[in-house]
Amino acid sequence: MEDDQPDSIVHKDSVLDEYQSLFQPDEIRSITEQEFKEFLLYENNHHWTGLHRRRSMMTEDMERLRDGLEALVDEEQDLASRVQTTKEMVDGMGKATISAVLVTTYPEKYGVWNNRSEEALKQLDLWPDFEYGSDFGQRYDRVNKVLLDLSNELNQDLWELDALLGYLVDIEEDPQEGLEDAESTGEFVKEKHLQQYLVNHWGQIDLSEQWMIYSDADDPEAGVEFSTGIGRPDILLTHTSEERVCILELKKGRTSDRAVGQLLRYVGWVRDHLEDLEDVSADADVEGRLIVSEPSEKLEYAISVVPELTLYEYGMEVTLNQST
Repeated sequence: MEDDQPDSIVHKDSVLDEYQSLFQPDEIRSITEQEFKEFLLYENNHHWTGLHRRRSMMTEDMERLRDGLEALVDEEQDLASRVQTTKEMVDGMGKATISAVLVTTYPEKYGVWNNRSEEALKQLDLWPDFEYGSDFGQRYDRVNKVLLDLSNELNQDLWELDALLGYLVDIEEDPQEGLEDAESTGEFVKEKHLQQYLVNHWGQIDLSEQWMIYSDADDPEAGVEFSTGIGRPDILLTHTSEERVCILELKKGRTSDRAVGQLLRYVGWVRDHLEDLEDVSADADVEGRLIVSEPSEKLEYAISVVPELTLYEYGMEVTLNQST
């Protein structure tokens, strides 16, 4: 039944009808800033929630963006080199946006590499090994081969495969639903909304004075839903001046002490894989911070005996301004 399908599959045909032609090689030079920005919004692509966060950076130089997109969809060039060229050419364009353009243009040929699909492949034990020194384009090419094999095995195109992989790691349905209500009432409907709020307003959060969201050469927002293979921590942070790494785990509503075990699992994994993080010391201290709206008594007792963990309660202020 259609109601049981992921939103991205339900709206697949309408999204492709709207945007596939924009990225064709003979049309790409005509794409406008507004058209590209509209594509990045979940309410229009019905598939990816975070692409829009770097839209201003990507569209600052539209001629350079068009050059990068033109190179990306030029199938006369090999995949690895054009993906690498586009990433180097367009500021703010990481693996998620590059993948989204490719799968929208050629849903039978190119798959999506983002933190969610990476997590799914790791859980399925399908994540590929990369040759030492391989660049981003070569790594994407390797990931795409795995996605193609899986697509053929399941008889699904790569757009639909990405939706299914997202379900495997429990992507929230309708991730925009309720966000405006949450910001006006002071309560978040889903943990996803709290995560989006923190990422979108990071510069206004007190933690941003000492912490920044982890980024790497492949993805400027690699720390958002960071892929570990044992789950996706909501936000991975690195300290601005000290050798410290922090995992933020977000919970809405009244939170039980089970959240402590989940957060400790992520702390342990990150501590064991520090050498895999770019520009992070292998001796960095790793800590966890749990952000909740209402902690239970059991949670407070559990977290009080774990020095590496800190508990926060979030609150929101609402200001009403009379319309003139």
